[in-house]
Amino acid sequence: MLDTDQLRSFMAIVDTGSFTRAAERVNKTQSAVSMHIRRLEEQLGRPLFVKHGRGVRLSDDGERLVDFAREMLRIEASALMQVGQKGLAGHVRLGIPDDYAEPFLPAIMEGFARKHPLVEVSVICEGSLALAERVRNHELDIALVTDCAAIHHVEVVREEPLVWVAHPRFVIPRGEPLPLALGAVTCQWRQVTEAALREAGRDFRITLVSNNFSAIEPMISTRLAMTVLPLGAVREGMKVFGPADGLPDLPESRMGLVFAPPPSSEAMALAEMVRAGVAVHDRTMAKALG
Repeated sequence: MLDTDQLRSFMAIVDTGSFTRAAERVNKTQSAVSMHIRRLEEQLGRPLFVKHGRGVRLSDDGERLVDFAREMLRIEASALMQVGQKGLAGHVRLGIPDDYAEPFLPAIMEGFARKHPLVEVSVICEGSLALAERVRNHELDIALVTDCAAIHHVEVVREEPLVWVAHPRFVIPRGEPLPLALGAVTCQWRQVTEAALREAGRDFRITLVSNNFSAIEPMISTRLAMTVLPLGAVREGMKVFGPADGLPDLPESRMGLVFAPPPSSEAMALAEMVRAGVAVHDRTMAKALG
């Protein structure tokens, strides 16, 4: 029989990409996590990780184990809740930028409420830097943020390109500054956008500054400005622009999780649902794009 504690350590490494961060997640020492992996490999008779640079990556057999491990841990949690009446029944505080809230939050909350109906979830929407600060101050248990140099110990859960977004009938001005609605000067998306435009020699002007997309959206819908979003956060009724329209390419954006240590059981359960919600969104987008 496979040991679910060992599988939990295995999945923590898969999700965090690091033995050190995995040990923090499962509240064990790094040596204990390493021992779990050795015992799993001995039982299966196959290596689960292989050397990759200074770190490790999943082996082919490790890749095959991932879906089985995730399903076994899900079944274990369901059994504890339904039969052993050991379901979670606490409170968890989640932070999420509103750029991510609309496309990702519905699936996350629907799945979490179904699996953990007795857990109360409080949600705060702010910019990534403010949310990371709240996590450091233990005002939030977990936050979904845009990964950047100013935020430490981020577990990256998604990578995708930043794209230019505007109303489908927006006309890019020729010979005039490009009107933009962006976040504050501390916003990473704004910083890389301005850098890309300057490098391309393209004039621009900021027509609106807000860290909340609810304030930026009217500028887009009235065709007064463009903005930038990760590809997965583009709303229905908006058009993606790019180099064919005379605009420079933008870099990748990375979405990640930060936790207030030590992470509670409720926070860890919500994090698992965030990962699943991101995966569901990816599959839905892939299907929509054919």
